[in-house]
Amino acid sequence: MTLDILFHVMKIFPPHKNSTNENIHEFIKLLSAEKESSEVLSPFIHRLHLLAFAQGNPGNAEELLAAHLPKDEGNLPLLDFAGWPQVRYAASGEVQTPESEDYFRKMTSAANLLRSALIDAEHEQGTPALYILDKLLNLNSALPERYKKMANIPYA
Repeated sequence: MTLDILFHVMKIFPPHKNSTNENIHEFIKLLSAEKESSEVLSPFIHRLHLLAFAQGNPGNAEELLAAHLPKDEGNLPLLDFAGWPQVRYAASGEVQTPESEDYFRKMTSAANLLRSALIDAEHEQGTPALYILDKLLNLNSALPERYKKMANIPYA
């Protein structure tokens, strides 16, 4: 979902709200109250929280972008050590193996190249940080499910 669509949806909400940001929070409350679909909506709600935080202040958007920039030390998977010596990826329950570690490293490297290229290109065009963040979240959402679970990317 792009921000433009989200902002359009927010305008549909009751006019007594003063701003789009208030409407986003109202929308999050409504979605969170939906118990029957909570598992399906949870990734979307997480994403809305990120965008609402970023939309509230341009500095917040820049901070979130910086948090998504590739680090020299690389990204680490979220691991579950409860069954030691067998280690699993926490979100998927998949056992960590040399093959899965290699897959994670390769996917992280490819994703980081795409993230860096996207952020650099959008900065060069003068795109506001909030819209770059939205595009970055779209990119992360498009990554393979297996990798998203390994990397703890919870939003859809």
